[in-house]
Amino acid sequence: MTIQLSQPDFRRLTSIIQKLPDFANVRDRIRLVAGALEGVPQVDVILGGLDLDGAPRGTSVEVVRFLSEYGQVAYGKEALSVFLNYIQPFTSDEDSEFILELFQKYPLDVPASRSRLIDRWRGTTSVADVQEKIVGENTLRHIYILNLALEAAKAVVHLQLPQGTGTGFMIAPDLLMTNNHVIANREQAEQTEYTFNYQLDINGNECKIQTAQALPGGAFYTNVELDYTVVWLKDLPSFGNSLILQGKRMRRDDRVAIIQHPGGHLKKISMQNNFIAYADANLVQYTTSTLPGSSGSPVFDDEFKVIAIHHSGGMLIEPGTQQRYLRNAGTSMIAVLNDLKSNAPEIYTQLKG
Repeated sequence: MTIQLSQPDFRRLTSIIQKLPDFANVRDRIRLVAGALEGVPQVDVILGGLDLDGAPRGTSVEVVRFLSEYGQVAYGKEALSVFLNYIQPFTSDEDSEFILELFQKYPLDVPASRSRLIDRWRGTTSVADVQEKIVGENTLRHIYILNLALEAAKAVVHLQLPQGTGTGFMIAPDLLMTNNHVIANREQAEQTEYTFNYQLDINGNECKIQTAQALPGGAFYTNVELDYTVVWLKDLPSFGNSLILQGKRMRRDDRVAIIQHPGGHLKKISMQNNFIAYADANLVQYTTSTLPGSSGSPVFDDEFKVIAIHHSGGMLIEPGTQQRYLRNAGTSMIAVLNDLKSNAPEIYTQLKG
């Protein structure tokens, strides 16, 4: 899809880009674009098609024009939106707000989470007023939550398919769950490489990875409407405990976290400024940050039990109000568990919880 920016918006956006510190010369521009599109399969094609040589003003026009016309680089992800999500944190407050407004005006996807203005707060004249206060949201957490996150991360898996990447997670000793739009059939399941431990260790070095494959003829179940698939794996490494699927109704402003392989890259966690925006028995919408490659990731509650499986983002319709909002979304585990119990009882009986 071509993103048709208005002339004022086009000029404003090019002005923002040319002011970026990493847009001063050709080498830095290449690094900037490559960093923004890290993990995107078409990154080499895009870099090959972009002319990044010349003055910042003309080059910024070239970048916006090219990315606006390129279309999607992954399921539901426009090239321009991926780039904007990347540069938005490095812009001024005013420019950042403008970028967020673009996501409301044009058919892009979910932007980086809007700041809750904590970092823009200015102190009072009294020193006592700025000591040991809860500023904005209460971000205090019991330390054991970090242990829960680290244990849960062991069961999150990188998926490498012939046509792209995704994320999955272990729901039983030999059963993995991901999206239907990532793995739609047995043939795709058997062509996928399932990589465990694709992450950094405590010293910032890449861990030793281990891979598994789908068991030919093994258990397989998929549901297009709920957008999830369950695959039986073989030759599995030790990954700790399977994740617990929690069929509970979430409420607005409940906290969530997602452990994922954004851009098909190293495993990461998103757990700051992440809130439920809408939830029912089938759908959960939230503000958690994701990127291409995050499809199929587990959405956790505060106890790191899986309450949804992430599948998409964008200008999503909120059921009931029929209003569109910029959000990410996943299928509620309430719907998944009910479906498995009715249509795949042999899988349902193996679940932990």
